[in-house]
Formats: sequence, structure tokens, C-alpha cells
Amino acid sequence: MSQLTFPPLSLLRARVTFRMREATQLPPYKGALIRGGFGYAFQRTSCASDCWGHSERCTALLLCPYRTVFEPPHPEGVGHLHDLRDLPRPFVIEPPLDQKRNYQAGDELEFGFILIGQGIDYLPYFLYSFAQFADTGLGRNHARATLERVEIVAPSAPMGIPIYQDGRLLISNELPLLNLAELPLQATTMAADLQLELRTPLRVKAGGAFINQFDLGAVVQATCWRISTLAAFHGPGPWAYDYRPLVATARSISVEEIDVAWVDWERTSTRGGAQRQMKLGGIIGKVNLRAVPAPIRAVLLAAQLLHLGKACVFGHGWIGIAASPTPPHSPRHR
Repeated sequence: MSQLTFPPLSLLRARVTFRMREATQLPPYKGALIRGGFGYAFQRTSCASDCWGHSERCTALLLCPYRTVFEPPHPEGVGHLHDLRDLPRPFVIEPPLDQKRNYQAGDELEFGFILIGQGIDYLPYFLYSFAQFADTGLGRNHARATLERVEIVAPSAPMGIPIYQDGRLLISNELPLLNLAELPLQATTMAADLQLELRTPLRVKAGGAFINQFDLGAVVQATCWRISTLAAFHGPGPWAYDYRPLVATARSISVEEIDVAWVDWERTSTRGGAQRQMKLGGIIGKVNLRAVPAPIRAVLLAAQLLHLGKACVFGHGWIGIAASPTPPHSPRHR
């Protein structure tokens, strides 16, 4: 296996705080709610009104911010991606994990988002769209809120760096960014025994079907594919690395104390103007990995940042990584 290098793909991680102005009830899983309301506001912020809800009819010669972010053009010179329909968007939502439903006026709703590669250039559109989304209202009864604060989550800072507060932009210095190319070195300082937490439903396919049990090989393959497509669409260009040996190595790693389960989750799609119900279930839970080589640790760090699998733009496929508890009969306990 050749030395692992990642493309120099920049990432910006942020945390958003809404302050509710009206009481409401929201769904326990809010990824689709946030993605849907934000996307609606983003299009109205950046598109001509003739395109609202019908961007496929757009005849403009220059791409607007909405189409660049949500419907990016296929990159030139990458033939194997020309038929790709599930286009990678340069952002992901990190929904709240508390499953709170009842909100009163004055309550906070906090969530995160990550901008990837060229998506970082559109940060002002994201901020304005979140403000418009909050003001338009959340949930079925469109309960209004206020965008109170946005903070950048820096790699090693204990607290976020405010960039927006109560309607005012606070950006004065260069934004602290993460870089995917730094992860292989960072991985060498991590523990070899890891615990993975599947925080939101993981929808990854193996053999043409969604996995219903944890499969580290499938996770590594899906992560590498995501790195490759994001680099091609929104980064420096195609990732010229043969990751098949990484997948083979992942399949040989010991996976212990598996505690995962399939959960079904539905959302309402209004794409094309008609409402339809979509099932977006996946697996959640925890697993422990033993003696994970540094290159695989680096891939898992990338998965933690980028999310992976289907519906990751809604917040699905969000993986947390921590040092694994020592197994009960390990020699280290003797």
C-alpha cells in the first residue's frame, strides 16, 4: 500500500444558534428540516425568481450561487463522473442530536454546518440564507426564529470564534480552516484502538444494497469515493490515489462489541413541486475497532468531517471517533 496522501481540500466548520421567537413542535431528527428550509432560502437569495423551484429550466449562461452549490456542473476531464447523478454538494448539515421536539419562545436551536472546498467562497450566502430561513419560520406552522449567532469551530480551540452576532458580521481576520491533507499526519498521533459512534443514520451500500450491519470495508470505500468526488467537483481536481488496498486492509481489521441497529426515518420531498414521502433509514450505534493502522485512522478522520453515504447533506452518515475502551480480557489489565 503506497503512502497515503489526501488532496488539499479546505474545510470550514461552523456552529449556528437560532433563538425561537414563537413556540412550536419540530421533528426529533431535524436534518431535513434545516436542509430544506435553508435550501429554500438560499435559492431565493441567489436566483432570479423565474428559477425558484424550477432551476432545471434556467437558461442563464453563468452559474448562479444556488446552482453552483446545489447542482454543480460535472468537471471536465473526469469521464467516470460524467454519469454521476448523486452530485456531491460542498456542504453538510450537522443536526442537533438531542431529539427535542417542543420549543418555547426564547429557546435555542443549535446546529452545525461544514463548508467544503469552493463552497467556502459562498459563506456570506449561507449566513444570509440562514437568517432568512429563521425569519421565514420553522416547521409546519412556520414558527419564526432569529439567527442569533454563528461561530467558526477551529481545529484546536476550546470555544468557537464568532463571525456573526445579532445581525452583525464580525469577520476581521482570516478564517481558521481545516485541511484534508493534514489528516494523515494527525492520524499518526491517535490511539490504534478506536470507538466509532454512528451518530446519525449511515446509508452506505455494499454489493448494491444498503448495509444493515457495520462493514468497515464499505465505510472506508464510501469515504474514499466521497473524497474523490468532492476533490473533483469542489477542490483541486481528481484524487489520483488507488484506495483499493485501503479497503482490503479495512476488511481485515478486528471489529468488536458491535452495537448497531437499523432505524427508519422519513422525510417529505417537494422537489419538482409535488410532495412525496421518502424513506432514508440507516444504521446507528457504536463499534470498537482494534489495532487500526494509521492510514485507516486518517480515512475515518475524513469521514468524521465530511459525513458519508446517501443523504449526508442532511446530516446522515455523521461518525464520531474516540479512543476505544480497553477490552475486558486485555493483557493491559493483568
